Order: sequence, then structure tokens, then C-alpha cells
Amino acid sequence: MHRLFLFNPDCEMAIADGGVFYTPPANVVKMAGDLAFLPAWLGDEGDRVLVNSLPDECFMQTVCNPLQLKCLPLCISELKDYPDLKGEPWGLSPKMGHWLVEHRLGEGWKIDRKEWYSRKMAMAGLSRLTKVIPEIEPDLLPQICFSLEEIEQHIKGGYYLVKTPWSSSGKGLLALFNGIGKKEREWLTGMLRRQGYLMLEKWLDKEKDFAAEFYMGENGAEFIGWSSFITGKHGEYQGNYIGASENIEKELNRSVSSRHLALLMRELPVMLNGLFPFYRGYLGVDMMIYRNPSGQYCIQPCVEINLRYNMGIVALYLSRRYIESTSRGVFEIRYFSKAGQALKEHFRLQREQPVSYKNNRIRSGYLNLTPVNEATHFVASVRCY
Repeated sequence: MHRLFLFNPDCEMAIADGGVFYTPPANVVKMAGDLAFLPAWLGDEGDRVLVNSLPDECFMQTVCNPLQLKCLPLCISELKDYPDLKGEPWGLSPKMGHWLVEHRLGEGWKIDRKEWYSRKMAMAGLSRLTKVIPEIEPDLLPQICFSLEEIEQHIKGGYYLVKTPWSSSGKGLLALFNGIGKKEREWLTGMLRRQGYLMLEKWLDKEKDFAAEFYMGENGAEFIGWSSFITGKHGEYQGNYIGASENIEKELNRSVSSRHLALLMRELPVMLNGLFPFYRGYLGVDMMIYRNPSGQYCIQPCVEINLRYNMGIVALYLSRRYIESTSRGVFEIRYFSKAGQALKEHFRLQREQPVSYKNNRIRSGYLNLTPVNEATHFVASVRCY
């Protein structure tokens, strides 16, 4: 059965809300629309990707055809002509489950799985890993706080990071550098009211973000590759390395011993199989290399567990299917606040870094992976060298 890819980047926010008619913030709606085509790069022959409006012929001819993209766009009005498609959302949520059932494309949401998508599961995973990997520093485990008073009790000087249970891509984070002021108090109170509890953890002196990507099938967790990603100062996702996966491992070995990585790769599938025996689909385990107060490189091996597709998986697919084997570069999601800015920057990059191909793969230059027009604010693209 062929898949219908659906890009719903608000899945964690929709899970936190719990309603089948949840409406995300306007900027998230815009992101979902502008980047709706992105999952096409994950698809195979016969698969489709749902878009609000079909890309123009220029995009299909200049972007998709040279790379022999097999997954084609589809508008909702055309769904009736494809009765054998199975819904393949970016991530599940009550809202998405309701939509899948309504359009006879898949199963609905199961309320007992809500905690699977909580940051509490990353804490459970980290706890399991600390028992079998002695190199993990024991004070990394977050505190679960149900009130503002609890948070204040745990803060004992130094820097801290507060996280909401259900959020992603840098959202739902609050850094506490100078205690709790008026603005912080309002944010914490509001989030406690909406989500019930918060996670409090030590601020780490981050050196590098990376992730281990997996597919959970009938036989358990299967490792599919490393991803190395870039975040902004507020933790928001900006981009991923693209190229040979072994280059990421070589870079990790500069800070983490090969023995430590091998031990981690042995224990991660065990941990995932224990936490999510009934989950089926892709997932990513976000990690971090940081410096401890002594200046030593250490690893936080379970910052988050994302039970969904993620940009690291997109980067892996791009690297293996569409990037020339000797090339490397970056896969980016860029945001432009004003209408017309994205199109202007798109034209500049096309002029200054024209794309070149070898054997239907990108060898060098810039290429947009999603359509760009005057109304675009979010653009997915690659730049290779």
C-alpha cells in the first residue's frame, strides 16, 4: 500500500492540547503550509504528499525532475481518486488521528499513548542508560516539578533550563540564569496550568547537538544513522549536516571515545525497546556533547526522544538518495519574517551558488526543496560543496 505523507509539525503541541479540533498558532500554520511538500523527499514510487496547492510547473521541472523524485504532490480534492493510500503523518496526535479516521486513511489516536510523547520518557531513558554506562554523569537527570514552589526549592544557584512536557524544536523552553523574575514567574505559572508539570534540569555548556535515528518495527529498534544538527540561541532548529554518515561519527570521536559510542549504540536499542514496545515508526534520540565544570567533554545521551519523523531523518534520506557521494553540505529550514524576503534570498542564492548535478544527484550549490513564492516565509533547502 502506498503512503500519503502529511506534514504536521505541531504534533506535540496538539498532543498537549488534547482536542481533535486544536488550532495551532498562526506561524505554525504558515510553516505547515510552506513546508508541506518536504516529506516528498522521504517517499518512494507511488507515494504522494498532501499539499494545500500544487507546486508550479517550474518547481517540478527544475527541482524534482533532475533528481528523479518519485513521490508526487496531491491536493485534498484529489484524495477520492486514490482510495488505496495510507496516511503517513509527520507525527501522530489526537487531531491527526481524527483526520486520518475521517478520511479513511488510518487509525485514530489512542489516549493511553499520550505519555509516550512526553519529555518524561527521555528522563526514563536517561535513567536506564546511567545504570549501564558509567561515563554518564549522574546529576543529569531532570526534576519533575508540579508547582512554582517546587521549582524554587530545586534552584540552588547556577543556571537551569525548564522544559514543558510536550513541545519541540526549541519551543517550550525557559532558561533561568538569574533566578525567577516576574516574566519567568508568569511563563512558569501559565505552563504549569496548561500542561500540569514541568521538567527542571541543569544548564549544560553545550558543544554539539547530534542524534541517533531509529526505525521501530516488529523486531524492535533498528539504527538507521547519525544526524548532526544546528540550533539557534533559543534552541530552535536551523539545519542538519548532509553527506556521508561516517563523517559525523568521525567528528563525534574527536570528543567521545569510540568505546563510549559503541556502548551507547549497544544500549540505546535496548532502552527504546523497553520504553516503547508497541510503537511502530521512525524516531530520533537527541543527544548533546558538553563540557563539564572541569573542562572535560561529556555526553548527554538522551536529551529528547521524538516519536515521529524529524529533520535528521530527512537529512539522512537526502544524503543517501539525492546528494553525490563525495559532496557534503547543510540542509536548512530558514524563516523570513516579511513577505517577499524568502523569494529575494532564493533568487540571490540561485545566482551566486547555482546547483550542479552528477548522475541525478546534487554535487554542489543551492537548491530549494519546497516551493518559494512571494507569500513564502519558510523555506527548506540544501547547500552543497
